[in-house]
Amino acid sequence: MGATPRRLTLPALAVVLSWLFLIATIKVISPEPDYSQTLPEECEEESLNCAGFGKWSHRTDEAGPVIFEGSMGEAGDSIREWVSERDRSTIVYSDKDTFHVVETTLLLRFEDDLVVHIECSDGLTIVHGHSSSRIGISDLGVNPERLDSLISHLEGYESSGSQC
Repeated sequence: MGATPRRLTLPALAVVLSWLFLIATIKVISPEPDYSQTLPEECEEESLNCAGFGKWSHRTDEAGPVIFEGSMGEAGDSIREWVSERDRSTIVYSDKDTFHVVETTLLLRFEDDLVVHIECSDGLTIVHGHSSSRIGISDLGVNPERLDSLISHLEGYESSGSQC
């Protein structure tokens, strides 16, 4: 009976070590982009690991930008609130008009990048969004779902209704 736990321990240890090695490998091969100076490029036309709305329109229910019913500051507050409500999401960079958020998957710890850009045009607060996986050829629909969630949050946010 003493040999049974030992037989289970070695394979379990091998699985855990393999999982940790896989996560470390994923971290090494997927460097973090720097969106503090430039915004992301548009998604490739056939891309299945990228989605966007507004200037990056691709694979989302909302093709155009979101017209936010409030100021740019309130739009930023709404984005911060949305990120804080999500598991495994962190704002890695933000300024008055751009947010770079990294969201990590639960099991394999893949990191996806979300960039939200806010601008004022003709007195309206306009919000654009871009979400992409760092590696792989498909996101299994996660990026469009993420953006649809953000759009819903922006549209339901209680704001002053003031312009930019």
